[in-house]
Amino acid sequence: MNLVAIKGLSPGGHSPSGVYFRMTNEKFAATMDDIGPSFLYGGRYNPPQEFGVLYLSVSKECAFKEKLRQVKGRKDNLLPQVAASFDVKIVRALNLLDAAVLEKIGVIREDLIRNNDFFVPQSVAREARNVGFEALITFSAVGEECCNLVVFKDRLAPPSFCLFNPNTLKPYPTVSRHGVE
Repeated sequence: MNLVAIKGLSPGGHSPSGVYFRMTNEKFAATMDDIGPSFLYGGRYNPPQEFGVLYLSVSKECAFKEKLRQVKGRKDNLLPQVAASFDVKIVRALNLLDAAVLEKIGVIREDLIRNNDFFVPQSVAREARNVGFEALITFSAVGEECCNLVVFKDRLAPPSFCLFNPNTLKPYPTVSRHGVE
């Protein structure tokens, strides 16, 4: 891994703009746009208690697949979910979907999506955040049809933004022991 190369990739390539989606357990709906929970517990692209991020997906369906992956595909174990959209414009994004970027930093796709081994993605995110990137565009661990936007919300500077649209917050139908909810 060549994390020093990340600084040379600034300000980034493709700047994501548009609508992205997030899903969470319905009891956490009030914290839909809060990075606090990810700060506490960590995730693929953020070490616990180091920094928080917003994990966004390109579609509600991809966000749902991410949730299913967390419960190992067992829909009965998935608590009721809510989904919402975010209006996004990021100026400084590191595009990890770009093969040339991966080559420069000495990382392969599999390093970023490996189950239960977050050392590489957390290391890349840490360095990207430290050199001034506002987000990562990255692979989803649920399949090539999905990709994610990992937003360092506390590092956004105008004209970049990531705005939660509370009018879109709705229950997401999940399959439970009792059928579709």
